Order: sequence, then C-alpha cells, then structure tokens
Amino acid sequence: MKRARGVRGVALMLVLWLIVVLGAIAVGVAALSRGAAGIVDNVRTRAAARYAAESGIVAATWRLKQLLRAAETPRDQALLFRRLDRVLADLQQETIGATQFQVTVVDLNARVDLNAADEPTLLAFFGQFVSAREAQSLVDALQDWKDADDDPRPQGAEAADYARAGSPFRPPNRPLQRLDELTRIKGFSDSLADRIAPFVTVQGDGRVNLNTAPVPVLASLPGFDPASAADLAAQREHGAVFTSLTELARRRGRDFSQLTTMPHRVLFISRGWQVGPPRPLTHEIQAVYDLDAVRLSQPRLILRFWREFDR
Repeated sequence: MKRARGVRGVALMLVLWLIVVLGAIAVGVAALSRGAAGIVDNVRTRAAARYAAESGIVAATWRLKQLLRAAETPRDQALLFRRLDRVLADLQQETIGATQFQVTVVDLNARVDLNAADEPTLLAFFGQFVSAREAQSLVDALQDWKDADDDPRPQGAEAADYARAGSPFRPPNRPLQRLDELTRIKGFSDSLADRIAPFVTVQGDGRVNLNTAPVPVLASLPGFDPASAADLAAQREHGAVFTSLTELARRRGRDFSQLTTMPHRVLFISRGWQVGPPRPLTHEIQAVYDLDAVRLSQPRLILRFWREFDR
C-alpha cells in the first residue's frame, strides 16, 4: 500500500514537472510570436515611411517642373525661387493613404559651398562669425582636412596633430561629404557649426544666387562687404529682381563670375512616416538635383546626390 502511494506521488511530481515544462514552452512560443509580430510591424512601418518619403521627392520635383514651365520670363523664374517655400506650402504636410510626407526645398546656390569656395571667400565668410585670427585658423584647418597632402598649414592640422590632441578623427584628404563632418575638424565647435549651418553646403557648384543668397553669403564674395550685401538684400525686399549680372559688374567694376541670377542646384529634403500615434519612425531622403540650363518650355532635373536614412 505504501509502495502504491509512493508510485502515485512520483507520478504526480512528473505530471507537475511536465506542466511546468509545457508552460515554459508555451510562454517561449508566445514571446517568439510577439517578437516576430513586432519585427513584421517594424518592417511594415519602415517600408511605409520610405514610400511616403520617396513620394514626397516625386511630388516636389514634378511640382517644380510645372512651376518652371508656367514661368514666362527669367524674372518670373527668379521670383519663383525667392518664394519657393510659399508656392510649395501644400507639400509641407501631405497625406497619402495611411502615410504622410513633408518636403523642404533648398536653393543650394544661396549658400557658400565649403568644398568649392576659395580661401578669400571662406575667410570673409568665417570672419562674420569669429575673429579674424580664428577665421584664418578655421580656413587652414578646413583646407588641411580636404587637401591631398599631409603638410599642415600655419594654423591648420593634419593627422599627427589630431593624434596629439587625442582626437579620434583624422583628415580624410577629400572634400566634405556631409555637413556633420564639420565638428570633427579642429576649431569647429558644435555651437559654431549650428550658427553657420543655414548658410553653407557641401553639395553646391561654387556659384551664388544673387536673388536668394542671404547677407552673410553675399558679404563673403569678392566685391561685397556686409554693408553692400545688406544694401542689395534691401533692394530685393523692395521688389528688385536681378536677371543679368552685366549691369552689376559694370557698376561695381568687378568680376562676378561666382554669381548667378538663377539656381543651378537644388536640395529636396523629404520626410515620411506612417499616420497614427505614436510616430515612432521617420524616413528621410535628401536628393540634390541640377537644374539643367533651365529652359522655360522643358526644364530638366538631373539627380546628383541621394541619401536616405531612418530618424
């Protein structure tokens, strides 16, 4: 009798252990199922966000072509780019099904190209934000970062100098590829990079648009200073539109080969996401296009640069 009770006790223990094991397996399977569902949801959300962002690029480029075709004169085209934010306002929040996108368009010829600008232009530009001595240091460090040699300029820095300073970065000896590289360069603090960011690019072509460039950009060019740049900006505020550089060059007696009256390179920034709270993932696309010899009847946009990432 005692033996029978002992056998039943062992059997009961085995059953209980079996229940525990099966319960653990069930919990594991449920967790795996939730994990798989989460992965699927994440892939779906990412795909939807990317679709929305790319739709924004397509919509913005199509709209710009339409607006350029509608512009009847060079003056109309110049005015179009001066108020681009307003004429493309409806693309700042557009809904497509269960997604939304937001597009910003930037005239890159309204900025100083840190790769294409010569040293006097860079010196004049940085000199509006820091002292003359600091500006020279920034120019030397920037040029050392980009040039192909390992010989430091008087106030610059090459790989050995960065190593001695304990920096994890080294000059790549190539043009800047992104603006966020700036803070890796000697002398470029986060605060300085933030201050100059609205006025610079690394994707331009070296020309500056007389009709859209802000005062700090104009003031950095040969033949301009802060006062004359402010005067030209004031003329624009009062309705002046420049369609030719001939009169300006004759009046100032300068070579304005760096200037243009129309943009030649435009940046589209499109962000897309899936509608509904929360908004966990945003996909961003940055696309740079050349405006190919903008003709009133058939403007062409030629893709030069494409970058995309999740935010």
